[in-house]
Amino acid sequence: SKLPSKLSSSGHHHTGRGVSPSINVTSSGSGTNYAIPSSASSNSTHQYLSAKRCQSAQSSLSSSAADLRELTTTLQELNSHFKKNVKLLGEIKDNIVKVYEKQEARPVDDTSGVHKLERVTVELRVVFLKIGEIDTLKEQFQAEAFIQARWHEPTLKGTDIDCFDANKFWNPLLYIDNSVGDIKNDVWHKVVYDGIDIPMIYEMRKVKGVFLENLELNDFPVDVQDLTITVSTTRTVNEVLLTTDTQQLSAINTHAFIDQQEWRLHEHVETSTKLLSSPFTPSQNQHPAFSATCHAARRPGYFYWNVYFLIFFITVMAFATFSVTYNLPQNRLQLSFTLLLTAVTFKWVVVRCLPTISYLTTLDKYVLLSMVMLCVVCAWHAIIAVCPVDVAQHWDNVALSSLAIIYTVFHAVFFLWMYFVTYRRRRVMKRKDKEYSKIRMERLNSFGHHTGDESDAYVGSAATTVVRKTIPTGKNAQRMSIASEETNRLNPTDRNHKILTNKHTLEEQQHRVSMRQPSGINSSHTLPNNHTGQQLLLTSGDIEAMTMKQFRIGSLGC
Repeated sequence: SKLPSKLSSSGHHHTGRGVSPSINVTSSGSGTNYAIPSSASSNSTHQYLSAKRCQSAQSSLSSSAADLRELTTTLQELNSHFKKNVKLLGEIKDNIVKVYEKQEARPVDDTSGVHKLERVTVELRVVFLKIGEIDTLKEQFQAEAFIQARWHEPTLKGTDIDCFDANKFWNPLLYIDNSVGDIKNDVWHKVVYDGIDIPMIYEMRKVKGVFLENLELNDFPVDVQDLTITVSTTRTVNEVLLTTDTQQLSAINTHAFIDQQEWRLHEHVETSTKLLSSPFTPSQNQHPAFSATCHAARRPGYFYWNVYFLIFFITVMAFATFSVTYNLPQNRLQLSFTLLLTAVTFKWVVVRCLPTISYLTTLDKYVLLSMVMLCVVCAWHAIIAVCPVDVAQHWDNVALSSLAIIYTVFHAVFFLWMYFVTYRRRRVMKRKDKEYSKIRMERLNSFGHHTGDESDAYVGSAATTVVRKTIPTGKNAQRMSIASEETNRLNPTDRNHKILTNKHTLEEQQHRVSMRQPSGINSSHTLPNNHTGQQLLLTSGDIEAMTMKQFRIGSLGC
């Protein structure tokens, strides 16, 4: 019953479009039969499927619109994020430009701050030219020193070394670590190149100022103090290695010393290396440091005569109180207390010469033990007043003898202790002086002298000095070394011809020539023309060769 209604409705629907299907109806005993022609049946099925397709197309169109809206939203979010990233990149670019401008405005630090892929070994040498006042109370000392650093520079090989500019090459960026306040720091450079090996850059500086030093006063007044200059670098331990110079030893001028009445300088200089942590950088990188230490021994004569002997006399006078009869203890105590208070006052006067320390010096121990002896004498005078009269005289004599023996034994033990303990470091310093002198002479024989067939010829200018090794015959031979020294430490009015004359080398060459010639020939006429009236540049090897002589005639003027 449903099918006819559907068919009729569909047939009516299509009738409006000019299609009129025909249906044959027959009746029989069993009921009514409907007969649909084949053409009408196919058209109805096609119409039904077309309606279904329209519905699916409408649903697909609605889903595509939703996807399009979602895609539009995503693109808008990407666009907003892209704008934010562009703004952030612009800010980063501005910060990079600002940092780059600041780095370009820096003077010498960053122009020489070229980083290398491998660690560079820098050899250091320190010469103490002058030691000023050693302030025991403030724990600092004044000094003037010459510091030489040298390292290999492979990039110089094959270049025009005559136009050497130290600011364009790698630099260890050295500084003085234990200086107090501003120090006078004059720096100049030199290049040594023999044409075969790797060129070597020498950085030489002359520093003058005040330096900190933690004084060890355990053995005062027979103490030996270490006076140290520590050279460090702003580069990390992965970039640079500071070591002792393998050719020249560090040295000290023991004659140019202000406090010679109070101190005596030892001739040897000790060197050591350590690692430092910079408090100015958040990283945990460590920086290498090189320390050169000279030693100053205090002259104890002043303290022997003005402290030890006075305390000794004050304590000995306490035994004179036994001359007062034992039945007058008030007189004995009065004298003993006066001596004790005198010793206490004297102790406070001695303390003013020393910084505030939490341990006892040798002088403190002697003064305190002497005061203990005075306190024992005072205590005995108080005890004898309550002793029985019949035994008081006997016990008073026993106490006097016992205290005298104890005081004598104390001095014997104290003198032995001072000799074997406090004076031990002085004996070690003297032994090191002898060893240092021996090693120094060996190195002087190995590196400190030039051969007799070579001389130092130079060409000077207002800003630099170029040094070349030449053969005395006047012919140009193989180039041995070239040096360039920056004289920016001088005034513009003093930069014209500031060149040192190496008199030691001139005298040595004249002596060698006179030894080679037969007698009767004037040696002054046999010198080559390029030596006549010529000044020779004082090189670092000559500095070491002339050390023993130059310190007696004055400073080198490096």
